[in-house]
Amino acid sequence: MSALVLEDLTLRRGEKIIFEHVSSLFSTGEVHVLSGVNGAGKSSLLQALIGNPQYALSGGRIWLDDKEIQDWTPEKRAQHGLFAAFQSPCEIEGLTVANFLRTVLKFFPKHPLHKASATDFYKELYSLLEAVGLPKTFTARAVNVGFSGGEKKRFELLQLKFLRPQFALLDEIDSGLDAEARELVLQTVRELRPTTGFIIVSHNEDFAHRCEPTAMWRLENGRLSTM
Repeated sequence: MSALVLEDLTLRRGEKIIFEHVSSLFSTGEVHVLSGVNGAGKSSLLQALIGNPQYALSGGRIWLDDKEIQDWTPEKRAQHGLFAAFQSPCEIEGLTVANFLRTVLKFFPKHPLHKASATDFYKELYSLLEAVGLPKTFTARAVNVGFSGGEKKRFELLQLKFLRPQFALLDEIDSGLDAEARELVLQTVRELRPTTGFIIVSHNEDFAHRCEPTAMWRLENGRLSTM
């Protein structure tokens, strides 16, 4: 079991406090749902955890097991097991889905497919595409370019299943999805839960409860509290 520990985190933008004195403990095998009104700082908290330099912490420490990681780059955090799916993933012109995932593998030497043949790689990729309801031709499309909202969410789920991280930070992964796609998100959480810890931002109370959360949290007035 791995642990992600937030110790007295504070984020300020000028004179404005986005959040302060945020402390919590998350473990693999757990699902934590984070709610709060728009603008409460939920997405900012996830951005800070993943290491976006635009959301550099004003104070506090982040621990991944026995490693203090708040000064690590996003790439290093990802390599050590943090995964994030945000509301508006970036588009990458000229880079196909297949080449993107093969490039990602180079940075994960412990991944089972790190040195896999093209045949084994595509076998796994086609299996995952089927699992998330995307066609094989999707491999030739440029990453997120021209993707519908649903395709972006399904591609995020594919990456999550592909990498099987220690911790997954999912920012409104259920937003705008139909019932079938929302069920796919829930199935993915259930599938990976034995080895992955989840922090899920959601405004949907029914979806939140169907995640069978270990705990539900609310970020309000810059403070994190249990519900």
